[in-house]
Amino acid sequence: MNTENISFWDKIAARIPFTRTGRLARPRLRHKFFLIFLIVIILPFSILIYYSYTSTRSTITKQTYTALNVTLAQINTNVEKRLDYYNQLSNILYMDAQLRNYLSTDYEQAFYYLDAFQYINRTLPSLMTLNSNIQNITIFTGNKTLYSDGQYVKYMEELPAEIKEKALKAAGSTVYTHTDDYTAPDAHFTLARSLSYFSLQHPYGILTLDISDNELYSLIKMENNNKSVYIIDENGRIISTGDQNLASSLLYDLYPIQKELGGKSGHFDLKMNGQERFFTYNKLSNGWSTVITVPYDELLSNTNKATGKIIWFSAITISIAILLLYFTTKVLTKRIEVLLQQIRKVERGDFRLSIKPMGHDEIGQLSFAFNKMAATIQSLIQDVYVKEIAMKESELNTLQAQINPHFLYNTLSSISSLALKEGAGQVYRMVNYLAKYYRVSLNKGKRIILVEQEINLVKNYVAIQDIRFRDKLHMHYDLDEELFQRTTIKLILQPFIENCINHAMWDESGVNINVKLKRDGHDMLLQVIDDGAGMTAEQLDQAMQKSDSVPGASGYGIKNVDDRIKLTYGGEYGLSMFSKPGIGTAVTIRIPLDPPPSAAKAPG
Repeated sequence: MNTENISFWDKIAARIPFTRTGRLARPRLRHKFFLIFLIVIILPFSILIYYSYTSTRSTITKQTYTALNVTLAQINTNVEKRLDYYNQLSNILYMDAQLRNYLSTDYEQAFYYLDAFQYINRTLPSLMTLNSNIQNITIFTGNKTLYSDGQYVKYMEELPAEIKEKALKAAGSTVYTHTDDYTAPDAHFTLARSLSYFSLQHPYGILTLDISDNELYSLIKMENNNKSVYIIDENGRIISTGDQNLASSLLYDLYPIQKELGGKSGHFDLKMNGQERFFTYNKLSNGWSTVITVPYDELLSNTNKATGKIIWFSAITISIAILLLYFTTKVLTKRIEVLLQQIRKVERGDFRLSIKPMGHDEIGQLSFAFNKMAATIQSLIQDVYVKEIAMKESELNTLQAQINPHFLYNTLSSISSLALKEGAGQVYRMVNYLAKYYRVSLNKGKRIILVEQEINLVKNYVAIQDIRFRDKLHMHYDLDEELFQRTTIKLILQPFIENCINHAMWDESGVNINVKLKRDGHDMLLQVIDDGAGMTAEQLDQAMQKSDSVPGASGYGIKNVDDRIKLTYGGEYGLSMFSKPGIGTAVTIRIPLDPPPSAAKAPG
């Protein structure tokens, strides 16, 4: 379970940047510095740009809202003034007693109303002359005795029913209507009021003033920069607008905002066809409304321009910072790269360093300390390592001189001949086996032998011990002879055979020892299995930790064999042991079939 947890967290750590095993731990230090500094630069600039954009947008939006409300109020004031002006003009005719008498008189003969038409033709044209935006001034009368000239005086039947109804209902107050096609060249709005100065229930006529749309358009045309201004009546019919390309005569056909215009004034947002728009409106005293709308893209155009300038300035600044950052990191890491090259020289065993002084900062102090350390290591190698090697070589030479193979072979051969001459057959065989054993084990000082030679060394050793223990050793061999010509280091099986004889034999029946040789993938397995006394877990752990075996055993301990295998073939090779008291012990040795060149020298 612990292994699984460690493996899981190792995998997590491997995916975290800037960890020892993470992906970002692989690039060069210069690139890491560059990336970190880049983040440190870009992140604050990004926050600054975002803050500037949001604050600028909020400020400009508020200013735009205020400006639109000011514009709306100004337009309404101007429109109210113009409408009030025309209302005052209509008051002149409304309160004209002379005109009232002319319109109210029953004329028996035609020449009687000549004075009336002279007065009307003098008064109404003069008003139109003074006001160029008035297209027509017409009085609709129900007096059939008064002649209708088709221009200034018309009969009541000629007045559109809608205007007539609204004028009579208003009882002397002014009402306003508009032509059906406001885009026509003669488009106008009509001011109408009933002429009922003395009797509101019995008006003597209805006055209409047809006022050109240019009167209202002149008030809003200058306010159509990046926004649309509409003047609409109670039903949403457009009376005037600066948007000359508008194809509809109803504002509600263009924008479904009828419900939103329920109050006297206000503002709201509306999203149409993926575009968000801002609306603000205000009602006029005559029931009309002034509506201003602007897309948010236009509303925020100044914000976007300001943000664009900030982004360009930031991009230029960041570009300059990146260039400075690149050269700065290059200068900073150059000395580290030089120091790394010298470290790699030392790693290869070359202590001839050529580091120039690098200043007095941390890197300079590090290079100075490394120089001193390299010099110290080189001195230690000369004073300790070389001397130790010389001493070991001296000891080996002394030992080799003491154990001269030719002298040992000749001595054992003489003893063997003497034993045969004296009739001591067992002594002869034992000495003969011993000579063969040392011939293989010494092997002219070489440590690499054939697997077949290692097996023969075991057999010679067992033959000597068999003479000693007299049929108490029961040997079994399960050997793959195809592996005999493979190589191994010598004396890796004999120590375990010796341990079996010295420690596993626990009664008179002796011990069974099974020696196996087999292939396992790209490796070779050598096994020694006995059915002796076995060991407890503590005894097994002690045996694996000791570099020398217990007194009286072989000079090569279990750990000694394992260490030699790992040093020769690598850490993945070596031995493993299993043992149970009363059952026996099994030793498995794993070595490669094809050892590396440094460990596969041809045996002598």
